[in-house]
Amino acid sequence: MRIILLLIFSAWVSLSFAYNSEAEPYKVALKKALELDKDGFYEEAIQYWEKSLTGSPTNVRLYSSLKISGTYTRLNNLIRAEEVSQALTESHPNHYESWFNYANTSGALKKYSQSISAFKKSIEIKPKEALGKVGLAFAYFGDEKPDLAIAEFKGAMKIFKANKNISWYRDCRMAINQVKGFARFPPKFADLWLEKNLKRVQETFENSVLDFESILETN
Repeated sequence: MRIILLLIFSAWVSLSFAYNSEAEPYKVALKKALELDKDGFYEEAIQYWEKSLTGSPTNVRLYSSLKISGTYTRLNNLIRAEEVSQALTESHPNHYESWFNYANTSGALKKYSQSISAFKKSIEIKPKEALGKVGLAFAYFGDEKPDLAIAEFKGAMKIFKANKNISWYRDCRMAINQVKGFARFPPKFADLWLEKNLKRVQETFENSVLDFESILETN
C-alpha cells in the first residue's frame, strides 16, 4: 500500500512540475532577462526578452517589446530600435506606451517630424500624461519650432502642477528659459542638450511603466 501511495505521489509531483514548466515559460525568460539587464549584459538580455514574447499575456508582450526597443537604443542600435518600436505601434495601435516609445526613438534618430506625429498620437490616447507633452516640446524644438515647444512645455507644467510633480514642473520652466536662450545661436548648437533631454524623457517613461516585478506577480 505504501509503495502504491509513493508511486501516486511521485506521478502527481511529476505532472505538477511538467504543468508549471510548460504553462508559464515566459516567466522564466523574463526573470533571466531581468537578471542579465541588471548586470549590464544587454545584448544577452535581448534574447530572453524575445523569448518572453511567446505564449505571454498582451501586457507582457507590450512591455517586453518596449524593453527590447529601449535596450537597442542603449546599445546605440537606433535603426533596430526604431524597427521594433514601429512594429509595436502596429501590433498595439491603441496603447499610449507604443506611440510614446516610437516617438522618442524617432527623436533619437532626429526624425523630428515623425516624432512629433507619434507624440501627438500618444497625447491623443492619454491627454493627462504630461510627459508626452514634454517629449512633444523637445521634438518641436528639434524641428526648429521653438514657439510651439514653449507652448507644450507650458501645457505640461499645468499638469505637473496639478499632480504636484514639482521636479518636472521646475525642469519644464528651466527648459523654457533654455529654449529662449538658444535663440541667438545656430540651430545645431543645442544638439547635445536635446539628445540628453530626450534620453531623460525615455528613461523617466521606462521607469514609470516597466514594472516587471508586478507583472510577474499578477500574471
